[in-house]
Amino acid sequence: MRHDHLPSPLTTAMRRGAALLACALFSACGGGGSGASSGAPATPLAATPDLKPVAAKCGPGVTDYVAAGDDDMAALGISCMQSVRAGKETVLQIPNGMAIDKAGNTYVLDRAKQVIFKLTPSGAMSVLAGSIARYGSQDGIGSAASFNFNHLSRLIVDQAGNLIVTDTCNNTLRKITPAGVVSTLAGTVEAVCMSGTGRVGSGDGSGAQAFFDRPAEIALDVNGDYLVLEYAGIRRVTPAGVVSRVSWTRNPAEQWEMRRPSRIAVTSDGTIYVSEFTRIYRIAGGVATFVAGGNYGAARDGVGAAAVLVAPRAMVADAAGDIYVSDVDLLRKVSAGGVVTTVAGNSAGGAVRDGSGADARFSYLGPLLMTASGNIVALDSGAPSIRTVTPAGVVSTSAATAVASGSVDGKGGAARFNRPDGTAADAAGNLYIADHATNLVRMVSPDGTVSLFAGNGMKGATFREPYSIAISPNGAVYVADAYQIVRIERGATTIVQSYTPQNSDVLDIAVDAEENLAIAGSIAVRQVSPSGKVTELIADVGYGRDGLNDSSLRPASIAYDRPGNLYVADAASLTIYKLSKAGKLARFAGSPFWMGDLDGPAGNAMLGFHGNTEMAFAPNGDMYLSGQGLLRKVAPDGTVSTPALAWGRPVLGGIAVGNGMLIGVTSYAVVHTPLPAD
Repeated sequence: MRHDHLPSPLTTAMRRGAALLACALFSACGGGGSGASSGAPATPLAATPDLKPVAAKCGPGVTDYVAAGDDDMAALGISCMQSVRAGKETVLQIPNGMAIDKAGNTYVLDRAKQVIFKLTPSGAMSVLAGSIARYGSQDGIGSAASFNFNHLSRLIVDQAGNLIVTDTCNNTLRKITPAGVVSTLAGTVEAVCMSGTGRVGSGDGSGAQAFFDRPAEIALDVNGDYLVLEYAGIRRVTPAGVVSRVSWTRNPAEQWEMRRPSRIAVTSDGTIYVSEFTRIYRIAGGVATFVAGGNYGAARDGVGAAAVLVAPRAMVADAAGDIYVSDVDLLRKVSAGGVVTTVAGNSAGGAVRDGSGADARFSYLGPLLMTASGNIVALDSGAPSIRTVTPAGVVSTSAATAVASGSVDGKGGAARFNRPDGTAADAAGNLYIADHATNLVRMVSPDGTVSLFAGNGMKGATFREPYSIAISPNGAVYVADAYQIVRIERGATTIVQSYTPQNSDVLDIAVDAEENLAIAGSIAVRQVSPSGKVTELIADVGYGRDGLNDSSLRPASIAYDRPGNLYVADAASLTIYKLSKAGKLARFAGSPFWMGDLDGPAGNAMLGFHGNTEMAFAPNGDMYLSGQGLLRKVAPDGTVSTPALAWGRPVLGGIAVGNGMLIGVTSYAVVHTPLPAD
């Protein structure tokens, strides 16, 4: 699938946020270049079919969900739960959309798994549409359909009971019936989440004749139409798929003009409320009027401009016409008169917990729904869990989505993680995790014991937002954070490189047996020798989408194999480059500028670069590659396959190899499985 014609991948290497420029609220954050193709793969075959979880491989005393006939767990790709080394494996990984129908069924859009989950009032969870970790734009029934969601994608239930979904990276609006039949309601598939691709602007029309510009937030209007926020503004879409633009004028009495709304809610009388950055506006009679917010700093209740909203992430209206706002870790209420109050939550920090008012704690609030009883249902996407808040501010958590996040040391299921960042394993099989949120490096031993390895002064290390880790064959641990790269060995920490304006471009690090440190920047790879000498390794790959004069390189991850060859996962060309120890650069795997999940030899196989990309090498030279939807394996000759492993189909961010084990990191758990035999 050519990536400038078909759905594009999600942003890559976002775990290295301290080293990257921050993405604007509606900016396209994906990787990619611009220009012409170097030719199609030799045989454009169909995508790899879904792999079934491997049954009957769970040890004594461990639940084998497939053998037990648990269809729900099997559908979610979970078979042998003994594969969880530490933390809590969750059904929801990175949810960012939610809706509830009249029967009380809750639907959750999970962008990590690329599916729509259905949660019944009795707590039964199943996949309504999509297939775990498969990206695409295919219409169809249930698992035959595919999507390309990102962090902006949302969904609602319309008056007919259908789900209406903003498929952001496909640039389309999709409809899903209660039976799971998926169709494209409006828009034409374009790659709009990849830099340099996709249509600029948007156009009205019906069905496929309409063009969106990254559709995101969506709300149901009182007449049954859908109000869709996109980069270019607000579009109105009828249930028949007719798309038109919503316009407004500035209230002449207002100081500010609202130009780019990012969140939306509709009251029972048809009044539209939107947020723009930290301000709330009301659109009535075609006129936009400022309501509240606009200042920056810590959250503060108040009236109008005296109130401070930190970062509104979702809005919903109650029967009285008041607006409730997800404000990071607070639930706020905004009256029609602009009075802002905090209903529940507290920004003082601490573990996620239920409670009343300021005693309750949220992680990262997202979509909000209003029930007929007046309760607010909130998706706490950082937990990940579904929370209910009464009008009085009493917070409870759905038993079906218990809180799994946190930063808790312990053994096995007692430990907790917060979407672990960079990972690496040593020869003994210990996994090291950069815990960006707590400024620590944590270690997970083979028996599942999670402990503090370094940070907060331990081993002389103090980190500030660590995000990448590399371990040399000699056992030295290298850590990159927002300000420096350090080396930890024999209980002591030394600074390898303090960032300056000239060398602060650090996305990922890798180290070889000679302690040469490779550093991937946003467009090049350099090396720091043990003596401190800096050498540029890769800056010109010789051929980009714009032809021979385009040296485009956008590293998503780097890694050394055991012989000392350096590999670069390149999000610009959607391929992997290999720089031999002798200094020869060549493409290693993937088809240049073609995106997909097709297995096969080098030059024919397709890679996806959908998410957090990491590479790890087995002793026999096989590479394991995350960030491709399902885990991929690349043989030494560049042949790509999708292995069926006993742990089922987890969506992995980090990947490592140590002591004969393949170790993966999901959003809230560390999983492992024995390396496959040759």
